[in-house]
Amino acid sequence: MTRAKFAVYVIAGLVLLPMLASAQSSISGVVRDTSGAVMPNVTVEGRSPALIERSRTVATDHAGRYTIADIRPGVYTLIFTLTGFKTVERTGIEVPSNVSVPINVELGVGPLGQTVTVEAVAPVVDVQNAARTQVLSREIMDVIPSSHTFQQLGGLVPGVRLTTPDVGGSQQMEQTYIYGKGSSAYNTTVMLDGMNVNSNYLDSLIQNYIDDALLQETTYQTSGVSAETSAGGTLVNMIPKDGGNQFHGAVFAGITGQNGIWQASNVTPDLLARGLLGAQTIEHIQNFDGSIGGPIIKDKLWFLGSSRYNTTFDSPPGIFYPKADGTPDLTRPGVEEQWIASGTLRLSWQMNSKMKFSGTYERNIKHKGHELTGVAFKPLDPSVAAQRRGGTLYYVAQGKWTYLVTPKLVIDAGFSTNIIHYAVVYQPGQEKVPFTPEWYAGASHTDSVLVTRTNAPGVQNFFLPDRRGVSASLSYITGSHSIKAGIQDAWGKNDQVSSVNADLIQQYSSGVPVSVQIQNTPIVSRPRVDADLALYVQDTWSIKRLAITAGLRFEYEKSSIQPVMAPAGRFVPARSFPLVDCSTIKGLGCWKTWAPRVGVVYDLFGNGKTALKAGFGKYNLPADTGYLVPFNLMAISTDTRTWKDTDIGGKVLPTNGDGIAQENEIGPSTNPSFGKVLSRTLDPHYKRDYNLQYSAGVQHQIRRGMSVSFNWLHRTEYNRPFTNNRAVDPVADWTPFNIVNPLTGEQIQVFNLNSNKLGLTPDFFQTNADQKLNRNTYTGFEFGLNGRIGKGVFFAGWTIDHVIDTSCDAGGTPSGTASGTGVVLTGSTPGGLTNNVNDPNTFRFCDQSGSLYQALGKNVS
Repeated sequence: MTRAKFAVYVIAGLVLLPMLASAQSSISGVVRDTSGAVMPNVTVEGRSPALIERSRTVATDHAGRYTIADIRPGVYTLIFTLTGFKTVERTGIEVPSNVSVPINVELGVGPLGQTVTVEAVAPVVDVQNAARTQVLSREIMDVIPSSHTFQQLGGLVPGVRLTTPDVGGSQQMEQTYIYGKGSSAYNTTVMLDGMNVNSNYLDSLIQNYIDDALLQETTYQTSGVSAETSAGGTLVNMIPKDGGNQFHGAVFAGITGQNGIWQASNVTPDLLARGLLGAQTIEHIQNFDGSIGGPIIKDKLWFLGSSRYNTTFDSPPGIFYPKADGTPDLTRPGVEEQWIASGTLRLSWQMNSKMKFSGTYERNIKHKGHELTGVAFKPLDPSVAAQRRGGTLYYVAQGKWTYLVTPKLVIDAGFSTNIIHYAVVYQPGQEKVPFTPEWYAGASHTDSVLVTRTNAPGVQNFFLPDRRGVSASLSYITGSHSIKAGIQDAWGKNDQVSSVNADLIQQYSSGVPVSVQIQNTPIVSRPRVDADLALYVQDTWSIKRLAITAGLRFEYEKSSIQPVMAPAGRFVPARSFPLVDCSTIKGLGCWKTWAPRVGVVYDLFGNGKTALKAGFGKYNLPADTGYLVPFNLMAISTDTRTWKDTDIGGKVLPTNGDGIAQENEIGPSTNPSFGKVLSRTLDPHYKRDYNLQYSAGVQHQIRRGMSVSFNWLHRTEYNRPFTNNRAVDPVADWTPFNIVNPLTGEQIQVFNLNSNKLGLTPDFFQTNADQKLNRNTYTGFEFGLNGRIGKGVFFAGWTIDHVIDTSCDAGGTPSGTASGTGVVLTGSTPGGLTNNVNDPNTFRFCDQSGSLYQALGKNVS
């Protein structure tokens, strides 16, 4: 970050006044007298240890409404006073994060000094916010049997799904991702203390490992995300604990039996006899976690420390270490030994009665000695042919300053950084010095028939994503209005370095050499997020029974690929490429977009027990550096060539049969684009893809402490990208012919690419899809139940999803079929022409709605 850029952020923070209110909540309501008339000028005092100043005082406005906004989660007491009326004290008000708690009060006439104390009943209907929010308190997170990750706990929330199930910690070493309600995992936003902790890797999909013992509670917002957040998927906000004036601690320990003795299996002897290798075995799962906090200086400086060690050892089926004679040793199965060790320190400094500073640093060390699960080829000797995770540097660092100027004006400023550096590399001793005899002999060997790997693994990759962000905004609160305006920005790198022994992979068929996969390594790639800037303003306005939250967000996104040089490899020369960004390719980022959001809540009967809700929002797809990939001139490219362990002319060489692929044993190239900069043209009017979301529903209190809800949700994507290969005409360059469906005897028309188009260099053109031909629409219905019985808290839900996907822009109109004008292909890859480029065969079943190209494949669902 340059000094000039840093200065700009400092000035912006001072001018706009910062606030990171995503972690905050509010208490609001209306004060009336016994006749039902609203009461202005009532003094409302809120008390809680969670408040910086311990006590905050506001007054009701002309409509009798008050709001105590931007407060941290905790237990609060409200005191309502007005001369000539009884003082009312409401105690035990539990305020979770990211919600508005409605507390309405009635004041009766009484002598000065008379106080009526009432223990508050936790409200179950939010009459201020249209968002769908589920809060998991520390008590819930402790008692639910789980691996104590926010992902697995999120899987309990109605409408939230996980990309991979995590059963008791089986997935705690490799993250599972949250998605749902039509939004993919890429649209999920993860926050710690209201600050973004998504990384730059895979367009914010990857998160760091946050220690569960650090957290006070976690909030999952599944719809109605406000203008403070960019993406429209699930919003996860983890609220950390503060130390406090008393020492306190907690310990959690979880462990399974050894060697899978607690694991069930559906693998029967019959299945084993038929060739099934068996099931993956969990060797053990361990999870040890604890925290301790307390005062360093009472009422001034507190600390909270936490530490976690969790490990999952598993054994995939059919992988064993070899005996001395090379045969599998069935007593020594291959084991993925994996563990993560975490340490966290959080300091909270009460600077004075109105200012507070908190800082958090979490360091994670991740180890995976042998990567065996999900690999394409089974390593015959894991000590040699298995990959491992090396060079990990994971940490999250945050700082946050809060200043209560007046009860109506709150200032926060924050900075957050997320580092996830790791490498997928060879076992120790397997990486060789380029162009030495050992390097040539150290090439990876794969067998497509035996599905095995020997020698070193494939390509080594070093991933170095950094993300840093700042946020600043203003929050001004009156009784009927809560106004926020702010600025956010993020930046960082997403570097990657790749190499492979011998710059190729030797490929076999039942032990016989058949081909080599040539690589254009070494690769050095330097994508950057230069700016992920946002300005937003929103206002929550209460008008009698109606609450309207309207917001407008402006976003500017700019990423680039920095100038880069890479040394020569075995099959490619030294390379040097210039800067790639919107100044060199018009339309590549530098997007300026507006995103309006609105939510409406109507208190149907005015008693806070029944709320009608509706919402609308425009949300951009998160974009870091992923959209630069097709234009990255330093990208991995491969070329499969024939190989015989002798020279191709038949001359017997001294190296014949030595198992080393040499240049005079390798056939000609089959990929004319290998090692070349492919032609790819971008539409100069290319736009950022986004989605529109609509929601409507009702929430009703059916008894004290219990509510039921019904919601309708709808989501549609726009500006989806596609790439057209203009070197192939989707009609003239394809020949139709018929094949017979072996199940029904039906004649099916298919298409072959004409031979004169094989082997040509593609001419890619990227633009936005025609909405009629390429779209995705989600409609969902959700039933929810939330309640509290005694000290117990429960929630339940049922979500019905209906997704319609249309991808009918993969080719032109084939002769003799349904009419249409689509002439493009989504997701073309720069690897030479293949039969799926502008391929009319892809029209078959391309439209799940049943309206396009049904002659080529009718959707009968």
